Amino acid sequence: MDHNLRNTTYWFSNMTIDNEGVYKKAGWGRSQYAVVFVCSLLFMGVGIGIGYAVGRNNSNSNIPQAGDTAQETATKPPRSPHPIDTILSSINKDNIKQNLWKYTSRPRMSGTPGGYELVQILQEAWRSSGIDEVRVTPYDVLMSYPNRTNPNRVQLLTSSGQLIFQSALFEPALDSLSNNSEIIPPFNAYAAAGISEGDLVYVNYGRIEDFLYLTQNMSIDLKGKTLIARYGKIFRGDKVKNAQRFNASGIIMYTDPSDFNRGNSTYPDSWWMPPSGLQRGTVGGDGDPLTPLYPATDYAYRVKESDVSGIKIPAQPISYGDAQHFLSEMGGEEAPLEWRGALPITYRIGPGFRNSSLKIRLEVNNFEEKRTVENVIGYIKGKTEPDRYILLGNHHDAWVFGAIDPLSGTAVLTELIRVFGEMLKSGTRPDRTIVFCAWGAEEHGLIGSTEWVEEYMKVLYERAVAYLNVDYAVDYNYVLFAGTSPLLQDSLYQATKLVPNPDTSSSDKTLYDAWKTRDNSNDLEPSVYYSLGSGSDMATFYQRAGVPSIDMWFTYDENKWDILSYPVYHSAYETVYLYENFIDPGYSYTATMAKLWGVLAWNIANEKVLKFDVRRYATAINKFIGNLKTEFGAKWTKQNVNIGALESAAQNLTTEAENFHQKVQSLQATSSAANVLQNRMINDKLIQFERAFIDCEGLPGRPMYKHVMFAPSVYDSYSDNSFPGIVDTMNEIENQNATAKWEVLKQQVSIATFIIQSAANTLKEVGL
Repeated sequence: MDHNLRNTTYWFSNMTIDNEGVYKKAGWGRSQYAVVFVCSLLFMGVGIGIGYAVGRNNSNSNIPQAGDTAQETATKPPRSPHPIDTILSSINKDNIKQNLWKYTSRPRMSGTPGGYELVQILQEAWRSSGIDEVRVTPYDVLMSYPNRTNPNRVQLLTSSGQLIFQSALFEPALDSLSNNSEIIPPFNAYAAAGISEGDLVYVNYGRIEDFLYLTQNMSIDLKGKTLIARYGKIFRGDKVKNAQRFNASGIIMYTDPSDFNRGNSTYPDSWWMPPSGLQRGTVGGDGDPLTPLYPATDYAYRVKESDVSGIKIPAQPISYGDAQHFLSEMGGEEAPLEWRGALPITYRIGPGFRNSSLKIRLEVNNFEEKRTVENVIGYIKGKTEPDRYILLGNHHDAWVFGAIDPLSGTAVLTELIRVFGEMLKSGTRPDRTIVFCAWGAEEHGLIGSTEWVEEYMKVLYERAVAYLNVDYAVDYNYVLFAGTSPLLQDSLYQATKLVPNPDTSSSDKTLYDAWKTRDNSNDLEPSVYYSLGSGSDMATFYQRAGVPSIDMWFTYDENKWDILSYPVYHSAYETVYLYENFIDPGYSYTATMAKLWGVLAWNIANEKVLKFDVRRYATAINKFIGNLKTEFGAKWTKQNVNIGALESAAQNLTTEAENFHQKVQSLQATSSAANVLQNRMINDKLIQFERAFIDCEGLPGRPMYKHVMFAPSVYDSYSDNSFPGIVDTMNEIENQNATAKWEVLKQQVSIATFIIQSAANTLKEVGL
């Protein structure tokens, strides 16, 4: 996983909305129903039988709710197990544990022997489960690796070239599990090979505002300088892009203990990052660099490697133990209070060192070459709507052992496939097709999932119902954390109400109740975030194919630890020992994620009418517009920006969303063969509603991102902006004196207005 969603801006917890029931089209007479009834019998063969089967599978009336008393359960009539019961009772913690031990037995980076081995392990396990089909989809792509024989390094030198200090070439082993010769040296994937030498400048988190403070407030010229930044707040690749944008010659990134070590002990005695630990990670973009916007098939046109527009300067991660040696020698002014970390030093900006004879030397020896990355895809074909897909995704590649990221999720996915396979053997098949996806090369830049989505874009755009992402299952055993399309919010809530709370000592009986208690939002519902960003494999599904998506995991109490991520993120110390001793002892939360993922997928695969509430979207859009008006309204008025039309389109969407919801509700009382066609019509509108926010032209300067409502910020790929074309353009106008961008801003407001009105039109009966 490459996301850091601790900094998302928009949180939503709105009304609870129930769409349950049976639907028919309003205004039809008996003659029309008769025609539909006959046609249904002729062309579908099973007529009323389908309705019965769907209703049987969709009924929740006999599902024991988490928290039922023994007496309540005993009074329920005898019945065969409901699929939800089967999922909840069949998930086996021991199986998940065995999976995790097997998967983390060696480093699993894509394009390496360990990575290829894991693909074979998954393929064999999934096939033995009894699901309908398992495929491996390979793509030949440009990958980036460190030079093992000449590792990257950061050196402190005298002016004569004498070595004072050098960063560690490898993370030292702190226990038997982290002692493995296959561990790759520290590197940032796709950082350019080269040398940066000279004065050192501290740039805090390397955000655009940090660079503006240095260049505008302090008048520091960063051209040719080597920079050092602490990890966190934004995507590491955006730190490097900012350094490149300000003409720096290279950048070093480290994990400051203020963000990654708040304890009195470190791994292997706790979960906190030790002084020798460091964070690997990509600094590149999404997908194969040689086939932008198109799949890396064997027949694909590939651009020349020399023509790839990417990172052009060297970048390298180091530990905070090593960083202290460089930072403690720096000269210049003291850093502002908010720029200071937790190292026992005086944080200074630079440029250069107190001893003017010292200099920094950053040497990066990364190389790039084409290698094959592989996805593992499993299928259970739907019995009544095989051309409608619910996709479950996780990636199988890790920088090192990946016990948390991603292999806790992979271990869960394999166990869930085993359970679904057993259900299939007993004759229980979902109405819609379920697709299981284990992606390759996610850590390098969402490569496996991006290439697959690009290859099947036309089909997914028409048929995909939802994509449910679990990058990893648990990074701490406390509370559920979830990002979602507004359309899937109610489906997520419904599923959590059916799953027992893994904390058996709590008075909260369901996962929903525990989530609400520990969420600390003080709202009527648990909080979710809509800003999915591009930190994991849901990105291409959501940003380009317009597939409603969820990303979820269990995490720590942010009120207790105000940190940026789990501490040993992407280090060699992310071992199964860490997982079993500090993350989820007993695997209770890990098993609960399997249950939640399975229940959520099963519900969406079998609902007669999808529980997508378009009113959630309308509410969010109106809130976003209100925020824009509050922040920029006065300036927009002076520049004659047409915000009135934007507000009018949003109001039209609100009206049509309410009308559509009421129409659906009015059809609930009807039961006839015509409902099969009615439900399909309603579901098609719900599936396509997210796609209404996709603009085929993409965002300004970023054609890969096409979602007008939610897309990664140009300054931070981890988090989304709402109305990204508008917000990013305003950022340029306000912070970079780009007054010529006002015309671009007006265009982006116009595009957003058009897209919102188009979304409203899709909800109308005819819409033309």
